[in-house]
Amino acid sequence: PALFRQTVVNESLIRIINMGPVKKRIDDGLDARRCAFQCVHMLVRMLPGAANTDLLAESIVRGIADDHDIRLLVLQVIHETVSTQAHMYAERLDEIAASVRKVQATKLSPKAVSQEIEKHHAILKSSVSVLVALEPLAKAATSPSAEFDKLLAKVMDSSNGELSVYYKELHSQG
Repeated sequence: PALFRQTVVNESLIRIINMGPVKKRIDDGLDARRCAFQCVHMLVRMLPGAANTDLLAESIVRGIADDHDIRLLVLQVIHETVSTQAHMYAERLDEIAASVRKVQATKLSPKAVSQEIEKHHAILKSSVSVLVALEPLAKAATSPSAEFDKLLAKVMDSSNGELSVYYKELHSQG
């Protein structure tokens, strides 16, 4: 339980710095959260089934909405554990879909540099990869997940540009 508490954003560790007309948000707790998520990742890889599934699921859903590096790590955790934690994910498809939808709705700044563009594309592709991995769970679920199904339909829609390209690419890879 203590490990999962460390995955929560601590608002007291966030500072706002004024840099002229721009306000910059500095998260002094980011490194500690990143380490906590790395520990969660190692826990589920080395001792599958040892973690409290409710706490694990809450931290994973929360992590999808966190900083870029944490998002990538959490999406990797989902992808790696979808077969061993299928029941946990099947129960939370709507929550996962809502978090993934927010990630996919993130827009790049018009002034984004190439590194930011690459990070953005990596997170989009990773989010689509998770949807592809969770798709069999959604199809096999006894009660349909409306949020997940709606998001998947949106991603599969060919008018959706790069998301549908990623979906087709990842789906064809199996």
